[in-house]
Amino acid sequence: MAAGSALGVLLYLGKSGPVKLVSILCTCYIEAIRNTPLLVQLYLIYFALPSMGINLNPIWAALIGLTLNNAAYTAEIYRAGFESVPKGLREAGKALGMKPVQIVRYIILTPATRNVFPALTNQLILLFLASSIGSIISLPELTNAIMTVSNTTYRTIEVLTVGGLLYLGVSALMSVASKRAETTLFRWAVGTHV
Repeated sequence: MAAGSALGVLLYLGKSGPVKLVSILCTCYIEAIRNTPLLVQLYLIYFALPSMGINLNPIWAALIGLTLNNAAYTAEIYRAGFESVPKGLREAGKALGMKPVQIVRYIILTPATRNVFPALTNQLILLFLASSIGSIISLPELTNAIMTVSNTTYRTIEVLTVGGLLYLGVSALMSVASKRAETTLFRWAVGTHV
């Protein structure tokens, strides 16, 4: 999530930046990733790259695939957040003599992150749930373990029910932790409508 979010911010900045070629490339990347299934992306990374001499173990293939996929979605989440910051704040930063990097860091990024924090939390939970797709490429994660137990015990309904409850429990904990983090990190914003 951290790597995908950082790459997502860079993709958004490239897409909305003044360099036309970079903007086109970032837009094409975002649209290509968002409009193809994650499973196909993982297959390409895990099965197609070896034909070009790049062999990745399942953990690295899943990390790269999930990061690249997440970056496209967080770029669009940050686009909404950045565009929600009033232009008057940017103009005020320029009037105060702030450098463009300072304007982005202090005036745009903080309120934008606050505005998109719930959407980023949702993306984190979706990313956690999407990690189950990694079981297709033999990633040793929860779904893989669930299927191994199911195949060993032949108690499919019970094992899948417990697995679903585990996913539900972790997702619920992430949601609660996010709400607490939001009230702690953005305490300064209580009562404001930025």
